[in-house]
Amino acid sequence: MFFYLSKIVWFFLQPSAFCAFLIIAGIILTKTRWQRLGKIAVRVGAIGILLVAFSPFGRQLMIPLEDRFPLITFEDQKKQKVDGIVVLGGTVHMYVSDQRGVPSIVSGAERIIEAVKLANHFKEAKIVLSGGPNTLVDNPTADAVVVKQLMVDMGINADRILVEGKSRNTWQNAVFAKKIAEPKEAENWLLITSAYHMPRAMGTFRQAGFKVAPYPVDYYTGGESSRYSLFYYAMDGVTITDTAAKEWLGLIAYNLTGRSSGFFPSPKNNKDKP
Repeated sequence: MFFYLSKIVWFFLQPSAFCAFLIIAGIILTKTRWQRLGKIAVRVGAIGILLVAFSPFGRQLMIPLEDRFPLITFEDQKKQKVDGIVVLGGTVHMYVSDQRGVPSIVSGAERIIEAVKLANHFKEAKIVLSGGPNTLVDNPTADAVVVKQLMVDMGINADRILVEGKSRNTWQNAVFAKKIAEPKEAENWLLITSAYHMPRAMGTFRQAGFKVAPYPVDYYTGGESSRYSLFYYAMDGVTITDTAAKEWLGLIAYNLTGRSSGFFPSPKNNKDKP
């Protein structure tokens, strides 16, 4: 139920869609006795679209998420012990992959690339791929299944890869991944996901009792140096703004429903809760 509700609510609340719906509603109202209200709605919606598409607003939302957990380079990680690697889904366009018969990566390819690099270096480490179908009506091949085939094609032994293909949100990622990983107290597990998603992911894994170390990848911004930069392409602004807004809403929802160790999880676990 939580999965379906979150998908439906987000469909209407994502900034780009909300502005578009506001314009449509305004146009309809201009044909009624609420003409003045309709004109206001159209203007507000149009201004909102411009802000979402071209202003630095999206970067303002995204940078705090991406910078919450420090970047760990592959060279730095090589110096540490690694017993297992958890790779969260969200990289595969599952419908297109099924229809075309070949893997289609929609975003976050760095998750797979870095996982392969780490797996090649830490040859004894177990690999857990966590990600199931994320659609409301279809039942495509699970994200994790597609990613496993990609990793095998890139030379990783299939016997090392554990597939969790049922999870449909970050909470289920944490719970289901822990179940099949069976981590031991002394083991060091890495969590690979997009940098903007890392705060919610870490808070969720902590709440589920799965101790992992963050390995953020897939950055959307250049950090503080790009905070006030405008977007040249409208879709870049829309993508970053919608993605960041979704993540902030997810942080609020997970905190309110007890699925996270805190509202804005930090690198230090003991600072999560107020």
